[in-house]
Amino acid sequence: PYQGVSIRFVAILIDYLIIGIIAGLVALPFLAAAVAVTTVSENVSTIAWGSVAIAALIGLAIWFLYFTLLEGHYGQTIGKMALNVKVVRESDGMPIDYGEAAVRTVLRFIDGLFDYLIGAIFIWISDQKQRLGDRVAHTVVVSK
Repeated sequence: PYQGVSIRFVAILIDYLIIGIIAGLVALPFLAAAVAVTTVSENVSTIAWGSVAIAALIGLAIWFLYFTLLEGHYGQTIGKMALNVKVVRESDGMPIDYGEAAVRTVLRFIDGLFDYLIGAIFIWISDQKQRLGDRVAHTVVVSK
């Protein structure tokens, strides 16, 4: 029972809420520093932009690690756990490894374009309901 767009969309909403909270808390000191520097100098300085860049890199790292580590270890993110779906290998239904999870995560950049419209199109036209990341990593999303 391959999982389609709607259940995967709800799972990704849960995941992005969690990632947003974690990344926001971790990056908050850097964003606060950027605001403080801008307020004191009344213009956006190199220090402020540097702080914003560090916050963005922290957010990107958390995003990458969240998907790669959870799917590589459990075959599920928290969003997928909540909805009882998991990622498995296309060939044998076995759990995926960290390499396959990393491939899926990197290709979220393409699948996620236009609010995951690209990923949805790939899922809609696939017999196994695979987005681009699934196709390249040879994975499928199924009921748990």
